Amino acid sequence: MQQPLMGQPGYPPPQQGGYPPQQGGYPPQQGGYPPQQGGYPPQQGGYPPQQQMMAINGGMDVLRAVGASNKLAIKQQVNLLEATADTMSGCIPCAEMCCERPNEYFVFDAATGQRLLRAKEESTFCCRCWCNPAHELKLHISDANTQQELMVVDRPFKCMNGCPALCDMCQQEVVLHRGNSVENSAGVIGTTRMPCCGGGCTPTVNTYVNGSQTPFGTVEGPCCCFAGLTEMCMDQDFPVSRAEGKAGDLGIIVKEKPETMGQALTEIATDSDLFTLTFRDASLSQDQKLVLLSSVLLLDYMFFEQNQPFECDGSTCSVTCCYMYIGGCLIPMKCSCGGGDDGGE
Repeated sequence: MQQPLMGQPGYPPPQQGGYPPQQGGYPPQQGGYPPQQGGYPPQQGGYPPQQQMMAINGGMDVLRAVGASNKLAIKQQVNLLEATADTMSGCIPCAEMCCERPNEYFVFDAATGQRLLRAKEESTFCCRCWCNPAHELKLHISDANTQQELMVVDRPFKCMNGCPALCDMCQQEVVLHRGNSVENSAGVIGTTRMPCCGGGCTPTVNTYVNGSQTPFGTVEGPCCCFAGLTEMCMDQDFPVSRAEGKAGDLGIIVKEKPETMGQALTEIATDSDLFTLTFRDASLSQDQKLVLLSSVLLLDYMFFEQNQPFECDGSTCSVTCCYMYIGGCLIPMKCSCGGGDDGGE
């Protein structure tokens, strides 16, 4: 009987002493809930990129991602056939001309590296061969992830770069349409057009939106001389301003110089270029940003499409130091060596 008596005083401590740890164990479990609840914000915080990805996968919402971006990168894809033809053009006449392929570009958010849009050229073989880079074309812009076509850039045929921009037939332009074709256009988003005389000695295009006859922005390039060999050692800046004068208050388009030897060799051997488009004015609308994006594509065709700085035809080698721009005309400034004959002329 004494053992139960001794067990009775000893029993409560295990029960009472044991319950508090169990009851005391609940708070850690309840205290464990906040970490789980506290874990939700990181999950919710992780949702925006996932929601952006889902929105991008949704098609049209990718345009809102472009409108929300502060900086875009536009990368032209390398075409191996075209690169081979450019390399062999000195040995095989017309190799470069006959192997000119449709351009393809990808548009990225420069801050996140997110691929947003894909632009694929549609043009005829004859136009590319004989009229490049002033040929008529359409650039179909689609969601880079779902391939849903969203816009079309329509570029009509204009006179070649040797013609001064004195009239409409020589003033380069592109028109940006909503939808998957010009014929089924859901409306014109905007236009990029070269002014009369092309800005004098400064490459200039004006940008318009929603059918307005007043430009919302003016894109101006380097004065007189640019491109050519200068691309290898310096960026080519095209400030975007509300008025002429290169204030750059709306943003800036930059044709980026190569950062590595590999990039330099790729640019020498092909037409592949890298542009960045930075928006500096927070009041720019989504449509205005899209029009500026189309103007980047126009600038590439106008000034950087046929722009290999080194050329050799077997007996003569030449270097295009730069291009001189006067009234819409591009005049290559070259240095040549070789090609002498026995007569010494």
